[in-house]
Amino acid sequence: MELGLFQQQNLSLVMTAELRQAIAILQYPCYELSQFLQEQAVENPLIELADSPVFFNTDKKKALQKSKTTQDADVIGMMQPAEETMHDRLLHQALAIPASDEIAAVVRYLILNIDQAGYLDITEDEIKQRFGISTERYEEAIDWLHQLEPAGIGARNLRECLLLQLKSLGMEDDLSYLIADTHLDQLADRKIKQIAAALGTDVQAVEQAADFILTLDPKPGQKLSSHSELGYLYPDLSVFEDNGTYKLAINDHFTPKVQLNESYAHLLKSKASGAAQYLQEHYQKLQWLQKSLEQRKNTLIMIAKEIVSVQQNFLKRGPEHLIPITLREVAERIGMHESTVSRAVKNKVIQTPKGAFELKYFFTAKIETVNGENASAQTAKLAIRKVIEAEDKAKPLSDQAIAEMLASEKGLSISRRTVAKYREELNIASSSKRKRYS
Repeated sequence: MELGLFQQQNLSLVMTAELRQAIAILQYPCYELSQFLQEQAVENPLIELADSPVFFNTDKKKALQKSKTTQDADVIGMMQPAEETMHDRLLHQALAIPASDEIAAVVRYLILNIDQAGYLDITEDEIKQRFGISTERYEEAIDWLHQLEPAGIGARNLRECLLLQLKSLGMEDDLSYLIADTHLDQLADRKIKQIAAALGTDVQAVEQAADFILTLDPKPGQKLSSHSELGYLYPDLSVFEDNGTYKLAINDHFTPKVQLNESYAHLLKSKASGAAQYLQEHYQKLQWLQKSLEQRKNTLIMIAKEIVSVQQNFLKRGPEHLIPITLREVAERIGMHESTVSRAVKNKVIQTPKGAFELKYFFTAKIETVNGENASAQTAKLAIRKVIEAEDKAKPLSDQAIAEMLASEKGLSISRRTVAKYREELNIASSSKRKRYS
């Protein structure tokens, strides 16, 4: 042991701010990328945004470009006004409640404590303690809350949510109401016979009532959510057929082109030290941003071209003909690291002649067939879904029976456990819960 000064050289990987930005840009889907670029333009006066859709052909390396400078009015037009939230809409409804000021204040506070699914996320004791009210006054506020739309909003649990919806339909005397009120747990387990016996009715009536309960909304808050109403997909890429050839397009409609604001070009040559340093720093940020965007585009093109090349049968005939391919295989073919490919496909959507799919949909595990070939996990899932859709609902197939059918009829060699795994991923219930009595 001794004390002293020693020199030592070490190699270490440093994650610079620029590298972190490049990784983030690679992962952004087109709509998030556009928002990010708008933010960068606000922070950096040297950045000017211009529209620039670019189209690529899978069998040609050249690109056809067209650009138009975005005017200030266009930028302002892209800024969407703040949309009403679920709480805003409920508070607006609450203005019409003919309750006392005290109860109205409680109702407003209750509204602000409703989660995005539509359930009340605060306890009775917390409310009573905060407002110093009795149980009766608390229940009065809850009654007013439950008169808001949609029916079921502000419920304290699933049972109350379903009962509120049934009550709004005038079905308090219906068998559905009684089942939701007293046998919800058994209904979740599809114990139809037990419910029928307990209520002194037949299984057909119980099953019919259960079917109606399934039409109710277990998350009424989503009806008031701005995001839930926007069922749009913004494809980052598109594949279309042109005279028997599949062509690839990069969808830059929502992604403005980043370029230098010419108003500052002459100032970059300024000799004033303070201004020059400031402008040079922001100019370097602009250049790095442009480089990161170009890398993102080139990476997506390379990955998409490989997918289009491999998945010709899928594009012609549909999901059942998806060829299994892994991230590692694509990474090796295009000369990139697997982690880069993984980041690039994250949250990206591609529009194909067979519908819109996430890019990660095309990367799937390989399943061996009885003839020694490979099929994709997606193919197996589609086969499982079709088998279950065609089964006798009075005698649903077990996972083992499905596995045997897939082997004999489809040539897919998968175990019972794998069938169960894929069935759960498809949100399909087990055979005992799929059984029907009518």
